[in-house]
Amino acid sequence: MASKRAVTARTRTDNAYERARKALFEEGISSSRMALDPQRPGVEDLLDSITAGVRSACTYAGASTLERFHERAVLGVQSAAGFAEGRPLPAGW
Repeated sequence: MASKRAVTARTRTDNAYERARKALFEEGISSSRMALDPQRPGVEDLLDSITAGVRSACTYAGASTLERFHERAVLGVQSAAGFAEGRPLPAGW
């Protein structure tokens, strides 16, 4: 509950639409977790996975540097169907 209060405090100056959107998608609450793969349990493997995700995001944005990615990235609200379609596969290429 503490994290919900923190989001409420952070969003108190937002309009009603923005508050509802953020509540729906729980923006501002980092609940993402990365589990170690028993087949590849090392920190290097975990960093490779994160790096691959960043590289993929840059490719989608057409950015060759992180600075360019920051300029080009556009965030939007995603539907439940879009979220399900974009879920990661159990293993990479």
